[in-house]
Amino acid sequence: MHRVGHEERWTSLVGRLRVDAGVLVAAFVARVRAVPPYGRGVVPTDRLETDAHLTFDYLLRRLAGQPVPERLLATGPSIGRDRARRGVPLNDLLTAVRLDFRVLWAALRECADPADEALLVARAEDVWNVVEEYSTQIQVSYQAEAAVLARERMGERTMLVAALLSSAVPDPDEVARVAVALDVDVDADLLVAAASPASGLRLRQAADRLAADGRMVHVQSTGRHVVLLARWDGGTGAPVRAVLAGVPCGVGPLAHGLAAVPRSARLAGELVDVLPDLGGPRELFDAWLPLAAARLADTAGELVGAELAGLADAAPRERDRLLETVRAYAATGSVAEVAARVYCHRNTVVNRLRRFAELTGRDVTVPTDAAVVLLALHCPGRVQGEPVA
Repeated sequence: MHRVGHEERWTSLVGRLRVDAGVLVAAFVARVRAVPPYGRGVVPTDRLETDAHLTFDYLLRRLAGQPVPERLLATGPSIGRDRARRGVPLNDLLTAVRLDFRVLWAALRECADPADEALLVARAEDVWNVVEEYSTQIQVSYQAEAAVLARERMGERTMLVAALLSSAVPDPDEVARVAVALDVDVDADLLVAAASPASGLRLRQAADRLAADGRMVHVQSTGRHVVLLARWDGGTGAPVRAVLAGVPCGVGPLAHGLAAVPRSARLAGELVDVLPDLGGPRELFDAWLPLAAARLADTAGELVGAELAGLADAAPRERDRLLETVRAYAATGSVAEVAARVYCHRNTVVNRLRRFAELTGRDVTVPTDAAVVLLALHCPGRVQGEPVA
């Protein structure tokens, strides 16, 4: 058969398929139900059939070398956007689209004569290329729509989490909406950490590592802090420090449920504020004294004035030595260890503690006095213009 005859015969075969397009649609719908999302009815049958009619009209016009109307040119992109919004995974979508080739090829073989075998062999690549070009159109529009959806979901998630973090007592309906947005159970355990904006990148890198384990992770800025929320089932203490190793951040109490997240986030942020030299992840047990001192608010000045004002009577160098000795004694409770730490005789340590008591009226060898002094030392007060905390 010469080339002109080949073209005429090919046009005739394709024309037969256009006449029987309903058969192609039925065959496609039957086959596509084997692809999981389609089998679950994610795409309604009437939508599948409508899209299949338009698809085969487009493909057959292309195969016949005929002009494609504007309405059909939009079919592939429309399918890509629709399937993205319905949540059909891209691989499953492409599997479904490539069924078009199998349906077309089976129909061509059925309507062809034995003498058409060479023609079909010659045209097989054309059929495949047309279907692949069509699948590419669908894939590109799917990915573009998926990106839009991701931005929309992230915007909604950020808005909902921001509202949650600002709530003193979260509304149950609000908590339920956040749970849907984050795709976690309302009662899930969550790791909550906060970092300064300067350390935000390192916190986000830790979030990426957590997300690589397949857990839900969300990070967003509150302006003052960058807050991380992560689905958590690893306990507290060492496991938390391990996943946040090297990240200067405050770690709030493990939130047992989304409703507990705001309080945990506030405490994590307070740790960042009261521990300027974080070094790594710090939990509440690292900062009870500075946290308590910070919460004294407007009474902190009175505490410092009442307990440490007497140090103003000491010369600056003496005051520094006294404070160094008091802090070392509070940390060790041992005169011998303090002497070793500050490089002086034991009697010198005892004399300095006695001198501190004379100036302040507080004997740090007495536990109740020591507690008051330590709290005052963690307040942002000043003695003789120098910070004492």
